[in-house]
Amino acid sequence: MKTYTFFIGSSDDFENSEDLLAYFEGSSEKDKVGSCSTFEFEAPRDADLSTVQLIGFGLAFLNGWSEDGTHYFFMEGVLDGQAEKDMFNAGEAARLEV
Repeated sequence: MKTYTFFIGSSDDFENSEDLLAYFEGSSEKDKVGSCSTFEFEAPRDADLSTVQLIGFGLAFLNGWSEDGTHYFFMEGVLDGQAEKDMFNAGEAARLEV
């Protein structure tokens, strides 16, 4: 199995996928600018990239996101930083409210 992270954010808050990545790489709780989420998941080592992306979309869609009005991307591995931890915790809190 390989681990991947799917990133998604509102196009109202991010100009493009590069802005979304920059946000996750460098922001902190005080710098939050908008609506975004990450989803970490595992896929079989031999899964093609289209399948990996579909898994990421599926996780995002199950959590209220849609392809319309968003920027998104995925990467192999996990983004290890404070912003990623903040987003994970915010996502967990939002899921508990439902």
